Amino acid sequence: MQNETLMAKRALRGLSAGHFAIDLYAAVLIPLYPVIAQRLEINLAVISLIIAIGHSVSSILQPVFGHISDKLHKRVFMFFGIIFSSIFIPLGFIAPNAFILTLCLMLGIIGNAFYHPQVTSIIKDFYKENLKLSHAIGVFLGFGTIGYAMGPYLSTYALQVLGDKNYVYIAFAGIFIAILMLFYVPKINKKECINNTNFTAAIKEIVKNKTCIFLIIITVIKAALVMSFGTYMPFILKKFDFPITHTGLVLTLFYIAGGFSMIISSRLEKLIKLKGVMTASFLPLLPLTIISLLCLKYSVILAAIFFIITGFFILLSAGVVLAHAQRIMSNHTGTISGIIQGFTLSLGSLLLIPFGIIGEHFGAEYILILITSIAFIAAIYTVKTKLV
Repeated sequence: MQNETLMAKRALRGLSAGHFAIDLYAAVLIPLYPVIAQRLEINLAVISLIIAIGHSVSSILQPVFGHISDKLHKRVFMFFGIIFSSIFIPLGFIAPNAFILTLCLMLGIIGNAFYHPQVTSIIKDFYKENLKLSHAIGVFLGFGTIGYAMGPYLSTYALQVLGDKNYVYIAFAGIFIAILMLFYVPKINKKECINNTNFTAAIKEIVKNKTCIFLIIITVIKAALVMSFGTYMPFILKKFDFPITHTGLVLTLFYIAGGFSMIISSRLEKLIKLKGVMTASFLPLLPLTIISLLCLKYSVILAAIFFIITGFFILLSAGVVLAHAQRIMSNHTGTISGIIQGFTLSLGSLLLIPFGIIGEHFGAEYILILITSIAFIAAIYTVKTKLV
């Protein structure tokens, strides 16, 4: 029993460290999108379309990779996930045209599609008790989000130190981490967990569960929130002459606040239950966003502080939602993890297409008002919904 506990903690530490790294690479281009758009001479609508295509094409494959990972004995997805992300996403910065940029984003995010389903399924195998699973998933997601948070800041710093031509060398750190994880993370013991259900049958089982469908919808909204704030906040701050290095720092603190909220979310779940955490996550977003945008006219720094607070609430429910979905679909943990973490991201990213058009005509501020209004309605509906 003690040995199992030590192995579980070791797995959580290693996989969380890997999550930190892979999500860091997923975010390195975020503060550089305005620079890339200017260099490639593309507008806000086009860059939104590229980001949406890059995320949707690759992330939509994540449930498939999750289903395959439910049957795997080896940690191949864990390894190649970090390899793909650390190589192809930095290459996107030196892409000579919009097509190559889109291709690099797709291949890089496929790395995320490899990594997340298999790894969250491994965590479920090590942490079978409900409360411990919520805690483990919260820690895992929290470290990934903090990595995502560090991405923009380290990206702008690396650009200053290395310059445009040498920026791609940041890929070597990810390759080293991927190799290191093969030696540290315990091997998978799936003999008792493998099921022979085909992918279509697994999806049908998930679709028939009303609670799962509701959790998926909530996660789509959450994905749209994260991508909208991460994509359009730099454009809003740039409009008010906020330095790009400071923008990177704001994004870093925005996601760190979200990572911290996921780490503590399991404790909050003990007090107000799952539905309470979900409601508390979405309800304050609209007023916080309005306050942030109003503050821009008087103090950009104060507006940035409110943006950071908004990040805390956006991601508050992410860990407990994923853990609950895994409990419901215990025979398809990889598949449901792929849907919650990947497929929902692709659906959320598709909203960037109409959002980009709205932003081009009316301003990026209206995008944030629109998406937080949707979250506000979802929070009210959550109160009336029965979660099984």
